[in-house]
Amino acid sequence: MKYFIKIVLLLVCTYEVSGQDTLTYTYRDYYEQILAHHPVIKLSGLVAESAQRELLIAKGGLDPSIQGTFDRKVYKDKKYFDRGDVFLKVPLWLGGADLKLGYDRNVGETLSDDIRTGPEGISYLGLSVPIGRGLIIDNRRATLQQARVFQDLADAERVKMINKIILTAAKDYWNWFFAYRQYELSKEFYALADIRYQATSQRAQLGEAAAIDTVEALVTLQDRQVTLDQATLELRNARLLLSNHLWSADQVPLELPDEAVPQPSVGRIVAPEELEQLVRLARQRHPELIKFEFKREQLRIDERLGREMLKPSLNLNAAALYKGLTLDGAESKTGFSNLGNNYKFMVDLYFPLFLRKERGKLQQIRIKQLQNDLDQKQIQREVVNEINTAFNDVKTLEMQIRTQNAAARNQELLLAAESAKFRIGESSLFLVNSRESKLNEFRVKVASLQAKYEKALAVLLFASGASSWDNL
Repeated sequence: MKYFIKIVLLLVCTYEVSGQDTLTYTYRDYYEQILAHHPVIKLSGLVAESAQRELLIAKGGLDPSIQGTFDRKVYKDKKYFDRGDVFLKVPLWLGGADLKLGYDRNVGETLSDDIRTGPEGISYLGLSVPIGRGLIIDNRRATLQQARVFQDLADAERVKMINKIILTAAKDYWNWFFAYRQYELSKEFYALADIRYQATSQRAQLGEAAAIDTVEALVTLQDRQVTLDQATLELRNARLLLSNHLWSADQVPLELPDEAVPQPSVGRIVAPEELEQLVRLARQRHPELIKFEFKREQLRIDERLGREMLKPSLNLNAAALYKGLTLDGAESKTGFSNLGNNYKFMVDLYFPLFLRKERGKLQQIRIKQLQNDLDQKQIQREVVNEINTAFNDVKTLEMQIRTQNAAARNQELLLAAESAKFRIGESSLFLVNSRESKLNEFRVKVASLQAKYEKALAVLLFASGASSWDNL
């Protein structure tokens, strides 16, 4: 019991007691262990986290900022000017406008009257508004929208990474299942050959069997010894491959305990109507197809921005002025209370006559949109065909397993009949060994088909964009 608790803590999963010396490590426990601690699964979480950081970076384009300049000129002990401007700039989401609150102080004998402010300086509250290019959408808003779409794109990539590692892990688990079944069968038939050899040797010593029968039994025993050694090697290697996916919570690699054995093949039957459900869900949730949808959304944002760039750039800049550092105009006729006499206004216009750069970029975006649509159609067809192919494999393996099980049962009858004939002297040890070897071959084939069937189910899930039947 203590060792059982130790194993549970070691693998952070639940084992079911199977006999006295083995512990069944179920595929469900294995699956949950991978989802909880596999490094690649954790790495997939970093993809989503990186997308969140990209969104944070994009939001930085709307951060308020403090900006300022100071310029002084002194030459041959003569002070020419002091010019300073410091302001708070607040980008606004609506209309791509910028709000500015600042203080401007320009003094000096050499400054012209249009920029000289006097020693007290001028405070101002201004607004910059694009009424042409940038009114509907601009680079900073497009970047923010792109970053939000990128989060969904990163989530689809994360699902793809998880599904891929689960598929590999599932194949390794069922390879381990087959290697274990092959080992158990090889050990069982080796034990039978050993018992038969010992019995034949004793009968030969007593003169009840020919000496050549002892050689026959020994050859069979030696052949099955080689088969058992090979099965032991394959089981050992399969366990090592399975251990690649076992990690503790603190990312320490774990080894599969010697007492752990795989669960029997589940043999889940996939009904024909489930095929339509898998295809429908794949169109809705397959990470490869979802990525095309998000890519289309990103290109749509690029297209909106590209169309916006065809407009003339016309920016209006207006600011209310007040003498001194305070914005309270009650003490002066030059404050905001007398706005009509104290303001600054500017119009900025830019418009390239041929718009070749802007038109070229917009045409490139539309080409990318067409490429994305065509790629999506092709990948969608490939996904549907992969699902159908995997489904066909599953159904074929179902029939093969039934047929092979029936053949194994019939071979058991043949072996029983041959053994009965041997006991009454109407058969030979060679024929009994041949029947027994054929039965072992059939049972190994059944185990192989069961492992292939479970792997085919995993491939079917992966093709539909899922990692577990519970997710459907």
